[in-house]
Amino acid sequence: MSLSSHFTKRKVTKIIKDTASFNSEISNLNIKIEPNIDSIPISKITKPKRKRTIKHIKLETEDDTLSNNNINTPIPNNFFPIYNKIKEMRKLIITPVDLVGCIRIPLVLKYITQEYKKSPNLFKPLKIEDLPNIQSIIDKFKIENSNDRYQLLVTLMFSSQTKDEINFIVMQNLHLHYLRKGYENGLCMESIISTSESEIDSLIFQIGFHKRKSSYLLETTNYLINNYNSDIPNLIENLINLKGIGYKMGNLILQGAWNITTGISVDTHMVRLCNMFGWYTKDKNPENIRKYLESMLINHKEIWNEINPVLVGFGQSICTPTSRRCDLCLLSTINKKNNVICPAIDKRLLLRIKNGVDNNERKIRGDLANLIDYINS
Repeated sequence: MSLSSHFTKRKVTKIIKDTASFNSEISNLNIKIEPNIDSIPISKITKPKRKRTIKHIKLETEDDTLSNNNINTPIPNNFFPIYNKIKEMRKLIITPVDLVGCIRIPLVLKYITQEYKKSPNLFKPLKIEDLPNIQSIIDKFKIENSNDRYQLLVTLMFSSQTKDEINFIVMQNLHLHYLRKGYENGLCMESIISTSESEIDSLIFQIGFHKRKSSYLLETTNYLINNYNSDIPNLIENLINLKGIGYKMGNLILQGAWNITTGISVDTHMVRLCNMFGWYTKDKNPENIRKYLESMLINHKEIWNEINPVLVGFGQSICTPTSRRCDLCLLSTINKKNNVICPAIDKRLLLRIKNGVDNNERKIRGDLANLIDYINS
């Protein structure tokens, strides 16, 4: 017998023995289990169904204590002192939301339509600094028909993750595009449904998530034509069911289009400021902050309509996300012009300016000239 045959024979014999031993163990195991298997409930044998969870979607958490608007949440001691001081500053400054915020844009588009029809060949797109006094436009034009309401819905849909200045440029270009194509109302439901999704996408490419929004716009427009007689719903429950519209936009649509205030509109600036001032520090979920503010101000509903532009304008121009202007803020020091102080002052910035280290030439959104004059007076 060769050496290789000898080792092969030993290997096969070992495998047979191991297999016999394994079968014997299995047999003994079955003997132990089988007598008791009938006594085990089926529910214990059957693997329970697991509840499916979608891990890649972050579900918005809700504070159960804020689920009812009738609950009167205590107002923080510093809320009205800080809020009233911000309102005082807001009267002295002009911010992007004041000029071309979403509520303003349908009114500005009416002005553009009027001027374009006077001289189509000479009309050029407006720049924000070229706009006439915004109050004169507000006094002359109103959101009063279904197309005005539709334009408000469109600009609010576009506003998510987009600055007011960019939103205005896109809305103006879209409106002028359809005026030049012969649509009397410019941007309207008729002009949108006659446009392909890819063409809309190419017209609004400057806004955030433009591809998704072009799809939402077409789907929502067709839905409004088929279900709301080419108009905008006047109930928040119906508005938030539209693609691309949430509570923030829905509440602004109701306020601007229908003069109805059923809730507070909360945007990213308001989330940041509420946390910074210590008004709501549990989380940064806009929906929770909306419910908190509504329950906190349940007896001050006159504020519901104004708090969004007041805080948003302040967040755009003075208390910005990246470069706060504590040197220009009335909340940064106690003096004859102020008796309340912000809990989040940038003391290093104030010290640098005091020592002449900071030249104070940072970019400013809006016009703060009147506020600066007031501070220096």
